[in-house]
Amino acid sequence: MISLSDEKNTRAMHPVSPAQVPRPPKKCDGQFYTVRPTDTLFSIARKFSVTVEAILAANPQIVNPNIIFVGQVICIPEVLPEPNDVAELRVLTLRILSEDREPLPVVDGAVQLNARVIVRATFSRPVFRAFFFLEPTGTETCELARLIGIDCPGEKVAEILWQVPAGTLGRVFVVGCINSRCAKSEEILVVRNG
Repeated sequence: MISLSDEKNTRAMHPVSPAQVPRPPKKCDGQFYTVRPTDTLFSIARKFSVTVEAILAANPQIVNPNIIFVGQVICIPEVLPEPNDVAELRVLTLRILSEDREPLPVVDGAVQLNARVIVRATFSRPVFRAFFFLEPTGTETCELARLIGIDCPGEKVAEILWQVPAGTLGRVFVVGCINSRCAKSEEILVVRNG
């Protein structure tokens, strides 16, 4: 079975003859794109914020998603904005759990971290990327925030297993994204002593 959701697609091939390259579709509701040597359908889809499935639907001349040619012209379908009521993305919960998925103790408003914890977020809609951050205590801007993990769930729940350095003190938050729309969670104060 051919995977359409990851980068297992083969890079664009150089055609042996011009006749080998399929013609572009006659109709394109979007824009035409000329395939480059390093392209895969997945990388093209990511570049234009569409799905591989949408590209395949707009290009019936592509019979195998693993075979595209350098110089081939394909149709990139237009991405239509979703209605606002559907498009709203929110972080519903952000929780920090033990490896056994149990809640961790809270002392003076700070979650007491173990050496390894699960950071789990739920969203109002499925997200493509969830970025988990630690912002050190004493800073007022997120420019000093440090990325502690990324999940690419494609569903409403994202989580990471975090190896917590000794002496960690700060605020944990998550940013979940669907294409160019992102939502940030509230912050959770955390500490790991020793």
